[in-house]
Amino acid sequence: MATTSENPSSGSSAAAVSSRPQSTSTATVSGSELSLGDSHHIFTVAARSLYDCAEILRFLKAAIAEEEQENENENKEQELGNISGRNDPTNGHPSDHGINDAIHHDDKRRCNDDHIDRCNSHETSTISAFVPTASGLRMVEPCKRSEIYTKPSALACQGTIGKHVRHLHDHFRLLLSTYPPCKGLSLDHEWLVDYDQRSREVPMETDIDVAIRELERIQFMLEKSQLSQQESIPSGLSQAVTLQATIDPSYPPVSFQSTFGRELWFCSLHACWL
Repeated sequence: MATTSENPSSGSSAAAVSSRPQSTSTATVSGSELSLGDSHHIFTVAARSLYDCAEILRFLKAAIAEEEQENENENKEQELGNISGRNDPTNGHPSDHGINDAIHHDDKRRCNDDHIDRCNSHETSTISAFVPTASGLRMVEPCKRSEIYTKPSALACQGTIGKHVRHLHDHFRLLLSTYPPCKGLSLDHEWLVDYDQRSREVPMETDIDVAIRELERIQFMLEKSQLSQQESIPSGLSQAVTLQATIDPSYPPVSFQSTFGRELWFCSLHACWL
């Protein structure tokens, strides 16, 4: 297969195409040939990669729920404290509480600042070995758990976890939905895939529940295809696929020849990078 490594302005699809191994009649792992039955293990790997992505989102959803419960409990404790304070005649003037709180928070802030200063002065060379200190602080800047899924990254072109989940889902969706029988076409029709035809601003970018459902839907499709032949998924990994890729924005898309097995493996890699 042709690659595009000589073109410095290649797009994302071109880089993806050139990064894949050359097609062979048999797959190899650690130098050992795999039989046809072994190569079909890619269906298991693909389904598992989607399951793992959905599981990460389920953990995140549980963490958000836990944070919301903690905030609710804290608000209730504050309300109870305010009520008991108003009913206690031995308490001082209300303004005294505000002064005391301010002193307490100021002392706590100074303690935190001293701790941060000590941390920043301790083995800064270790931090600088990875990223500049300022960039590192931006990278680990804390936020509420409820904001994690949609919070733009300061170091990754304002990307979010939600957008990356949509990105990896798009690869599976575009590969499987363009299978000719899924479009009411015969198997003899050319299977054309263009990974650049991605969706944008869709619910799964901001709604964890929607994202989990969409990942599970494709996961279940792949699992069912292992048990019995599915009309919506080819059984042969050698089924020909034609890729359309933009290798230069100033030129029309170009075509590359591939196979279903190779593209399913490529999609699985995207899921593994979450």
